[in-house]
Amino acid sequence: MGKNHSHHHRGHSHGSSSSRMGIAFLLNLFFAIIELVGGLYTNSLAILSDAFHDLGDALAIALAWFLEKKSKKGSTLEFSYGYRRLSVLGALITGLILMTGSGLILAKAIPRLFNPEETNVEGMLLLSILGISVNGFAAFRMSKGTSLNEKMILWHLLEDVMGWVAIFVGSIVMMFYKLPVLDPIMAIGIAVWVLWNVFKNIKTTLNVFLQATPDGITISSVTEKIKQVQLVKSVHHLHLWSMDGDHHILTTHLVVDDSATKDEVHKMKINLKKILMDEFHITEATIEVEWPNQSCSDPKH
Repeated sequence: MGKNHSHHHRGHSHGSSSSRMGIAFLLNLFFAIIELVGGLYTNSLAILSDAFHDLGDALAIALAWFLEKKSKKGSTLEFSYGYRRLSVLGALITGLILMTGSGLILAKAIPRLFNPEETNVEGMLLLSILGISVNGFAAFRMSKGTSLNEKMILWHLLEDVMGWVAIFVGSIVMMFYKLPVLDPIMAIGIAVWVLWNVFKNIKTTLNVFLQATPDGITISSVTEKIKQVQLVKSVHHLHLWSMDGDHHILTTHLVVDDSATKDEVHKMKINLKKILMDEFHITEATIEVEWPNQSCSDPKH
């Protein structure tokens, strides 16, 4: 009964994840086309750069959306853990696209600092209001996501919102003061901000790929929690890593009381797996049990 409920709950969350990404993709693509036209019309490098950036974003989100859907497939003979890590791959690719886009913006904006050009300030203001509304809505929807993939897409959208806020403020200033140099300055500021935040997210994603201990969990805290369980005397050979930043895997060897029976050990394992799931989001725990008079079955330990 409980099992079915949990599967149903997870399935529902997956559907929401997919719909969030779908909406983000459609909004991004639609708005990138508007930006492209608007950037050419207003002669604004900040808007034009954002348009190319948004087209890259739309492609990245489409890829991430496809990989996220694929990652929900169950395990197969070839991929015994399922396809969850495709979601992490999506996050990595998305991050790399964002970094490339920011690099291109910097390459275009820096020379414009020395040769600023006039822009259509009223057009920039109108586009910025539309940009804040559209990207703000998409970012709000995506902020409900929990996977690394969704978090990386959220940075795409937040970066766009921040960019439009900068263009909004900049265009108001340029209405009163003749400062066309503000346009490339805004473009550079947005690009640097994005690069910094994406770099941090890519670091987290690479840690998942390299099977580092999941964020917010320490081996010592898990070991202490296991030791508190009745019958457990000691813990060794414990390994902990994450499939996708959300679902964690643990393998460990336990030494139990001399007097522990097979049935008691079986019940202890069920109880321990529930504790690990509730406390640390460890969805898969492989527990090898030894009695004090037995040597560890792994020859290296």
